[in-house]
This record gives sequence, structure tokens and C-alpha cells, in this order.
Amino acid sequence: MLTLFLRLFLSSIFAIFAATILYASLIQEHIQQIERQQIRKVVLPIYYLLERDILQAKQPDINAILEKYQQEFPFFIRLMPLSQIDQDKRLQLLRHREYIQVVTHIFNEDEITLYYLWPNQQVLELTLDEKFVDRGGWLFWYMVVFITGSLAATVMWFSFSMTRHTYHLAKITKLLGEGNFDVTANEKTPAPINHMARSLNAMAYQLKTLIQEQDAMTMAVSHELKNPINNLRFALDMTRSIHDMHTMHQHIQDMDEDLDSLEELTHELISFSQLSKATTSKLEFVKPNPLLESDCERFAKLNPALNIQIECTEDLSLMVDPKLLRRALNNLIVNAQKYAKSQLLVRAYQRGTSVFFEVHDDGIGVPEQHRSSIFMPFARVDDSRSRQSGGHGLGLSIVERIVINHGGNVSVGDSPLGGALFTIELPTHGKQASRAHKPKSQNNGHEPCS
Repeated sequence: MLTLFLRLFLSSIFAIFAATILYASLIQEHIQQIERQQIRKVVLPIYYLLERDILQAKQPDINAILEKYQQEFPFFIRLMPLSQIDQDKRLQLLRHREYIQVVTHIFNEDEITLYYLWPNQQVLELTLDEKFVDRGGWLFWYMVVFITGSLAATVMWFSFSMTRHTYHLAKITKLLGEGNFDVTANEKTPAPINHMARSLNAMAYQLKTLIQEQDAMTMAVSHELKNPINNLRFALDMTRSIHDMHTMHQHIQDMDEDLDSLEELTHELISFSQLSKATTSKLEFVKPNPLLESDCERFAKLNPALNIQIECTEDLSLMVDPKLLRRALNNLIVNAQKYAKSQLLVRAYQRGTSVFFEVHDDGIGVPEQHRSSIFMPFARVDDSRSRQSGGHGLGLSIVERIVINHGGNVSVGDSPLGGALFTIELPTHGKQASRAHKPKSQNNGHEPCS
């Protein structure tokens, strides 16, 4: 942490110092221009007095006058031929009759020299002493040091704060890697650390939930496998001591049924595992009306005593994986068929940007206290909706996985027929649907298709 903080601090100081130097070089010419104007205003009256004394004297003793002014004012004066100065200064003098030269030093006072064009091709040179005027040469650098120090302190505080929060996130990440999912990162931190903290907490929650689901799934699977395995072992032991062929065939048939149950459970577990890891990728526009009519006809043949009705619109369509949609609807219809007394209703309609599928039955319904857990793997509501009706409790969990992979929502409620109402909500164009919206179960005026 200290090494990272030191690197951030040194790099920030270097960047601030470089930016300050660059800024100083850019404004240097402007500062010198202001300095020339101020010096000119101060020295110009002295120059006029000097010019008056020299030109009005009958027989001017130039050296004496120059020595007198040099003693009274803190600068050095001399007259020299115009030809002794360089060409650039000479051109400035011939053009403006005066020229002020400023030589800037970083750690010393600036050197300021004034040149005035004098008669007879001469030049009056005034070199100002540093005591002549307090030009504040160090003031600029004091300002630079102050700004640099202030910025450095700000950057130091910001760097230390960011490093401290980053170190905290690294510590949380390490604990998560060690399997401690009860830790949480502080989300009340400056951006962008707070976004990272929220993402880390969300990831920790998802991992914790996933592990809990896996643990519950493992325990449930072991419990589900125990019964058919015990039945097989018991039947096998009984077969060894039975000599009656009819009784042996009966035990073999029971063993075959237990093997079928194991095979069915295995297939459901594989399907559930695949749906938990994958998302829908083969999306296409599907019209559910032909799909529902086909399923309705097939289930009617399997259970002639049950009155199965379908309500939908012929032009209804949505973007889904057709195989997964068929499987989800089949699971709901099979589940409703197990508990329906005499009537089963399947409805499909569109509301806004969502398509709703409703499966009604006139059975015993689902108690409200069990509705939040009925979609969990191997969930059992009560004895009336248990193994005596068949299945292993994965059908509704598979339905929920299919719906979630499509960005939809599934819920259970009360049907006007007196039993359970299972509702699937799916987006029409494969987009995320709202989870807060729960469809109502009343008829929307759709006519039955068959």
C-alpha cells in the first residue's frame, strides 16, 4: 500500500511541477511585457530630467552629469556609439527611439537595461540596480511553490484516500476468494470506488446465493435418489429369496419402474443444470397459437375426461426459443393436469410489450404461504401435491429457469376456476421485462381459438 501511495504521490508531484513550469514558460513573455511597461513609467521622468540637464548646459560636462545622476539614482549610466549594440537592438531603437531589455533568471533578480536613442548616433544605456524597484521577481516563484504545495497536498490526500479504499477492496476480494461471503465492501466511498464496491457486493451476494442453491440442490438430489435406490436394493434382496416366477416378475417390474424414475430424475437434473448455466441464443419469432393447439390436442387424447380449453389470438407472436417455450408450457400444463378435477384453461395474450401465458385449473390451488417456494428445486407444497401425483419437483424450477433466461417473470396465484393460476410473462422482442408487474387473471375479451 505504501509503495503504491508513494508512486502515485511522486508521479502527481512531477505532473504538477511540469505543468507549472510549462505554464510559467507560456506566460513569461506576458509578464516581461508588463514589467517593461512598469519600468518605463518609473524611469521615463528621470530620463527627461537627464536629457534636460545635458542639453541645456552651455558646455556640458557629460561625464560629471552622468556621475551625479548615478549617485542619486540606483542605476548605471553610460553613453556609447550606436554601432556598439547588436543589430536587433539597433533596429528597435531606430524604430521606437527606446528599448527595454529584460533578462529573466530563475533564482536571481531579473536584469533590466534601458536604451534611449541619443543625438549624434549615440545611445544612452541605463542598467537598473536591483535596489531600484522591488519588481517582485521572487513573488512569482513563491506563488509557484505555494500552488505546487497546495496541489501536492490535495493530490496526496486524494491518493491516500483512493489507495486506502482500493486496499480495502483488495482485502474484501481476498476474503471472498477464501470463501467468506459475509463480508461487504463500503459503498459510501468516492467514485469510481463506490461503483466497484457495489459490483463486488453484488458479486458476493450472487456467489453466496449460488452456493446456497448448490448446497440445497445437493441435499435435495441425495434425498430424491435415496428412495429409488433403497427400493431397488430391497427388491433385489427380495428377488434372491423368491422362487415363484410370477412374484419375481412383479419385483422386476417394480425395479424397472424405479429405474425409469431414476432415469427421469437424471434427465431433469441435466436439463435444470444446462438451463442454469446457459442463456437463450436461438431466438426467433414464434406464434404460440399453433403450438398451444397441438399441445391441447395431445393432452386431450391422454386425458379424455378433462375439458381443456385454449384462449389466444391468431396473430400473437413473440421472439423466443421455440423449444424452450414449448417445454415451459408443457411443464405447466402437465402440472395443472395432475391436480385439475375436470377443467383446464390455457390463455395467451399481449399487454403492452409483454406476452402473457396463463394456465388455470380447478384443483385445490396453491396455498399463499407456499407460493414463494414452489419454484425451488424439489419443492413440495403438501401431501396433496406430492409424489403421489408423480414427478420429482423439478418441473416448475425448469419453467422458472426458462422464463428467466428469456428475461421474463413467472408467478402463481388463484384461478377463477377455483384452483391454481400459473402466469408466464415474456417480452415480445427478447428484452428484459418488468419484474414488478403481475398480470391479472380476469378475461380480457379474447375469443377461444378451439
